[in-house]
Amino acid sequence: MPKEPRTCASRKKTTTEERYERLRRVELSGREMPFRCERCEKNNLRCFVDTVSGRCAGCISARCDCELFVPEEEWEKVEQEKRDKELALLRLEEEVARARRELAEIRNRELSFARRDRKLLDASERAQSSESGITGQQPS
Repeated sequence: MPKEPRTCASRKKTTTEERYERLRRVELSGREMPFRCERCEKNNLRCFVDTVSGRCAGCISARCDCELFVPEEEWEKVEQEKRDKELALLRLEEEVARARRELAEIRNRELSFARRDRKLLDASERAQSSESGITGQQPS
């Protein structure tokens, strides 16, 4: 008894055909994301995401992982960088505060020198005026 020929409808789809069918279905659904997965961003592709699988059409067809969310390592790297910058900023603010304190101490010393010199000048003027007053009162 001869075998019946298979029809196209009864033929089992290959994984490649399934992948391309899924790709077409995702693209036709029109769910283009306002942001793109890492691969689509890198290759400057439009990113159509399948809400069921959470993967985009480009990643489905390329058989690669679709990273819509920022990887945990990137979050950790950014957090560490932020902590480092905050610490550096605190150190700089501390250095600025120290420099301002030193400047205030220098201004205070400058003011005390000016007061001391003023007292010396006043004393010198009084001494000169009293000498001129004494010499002016003496008969010549």
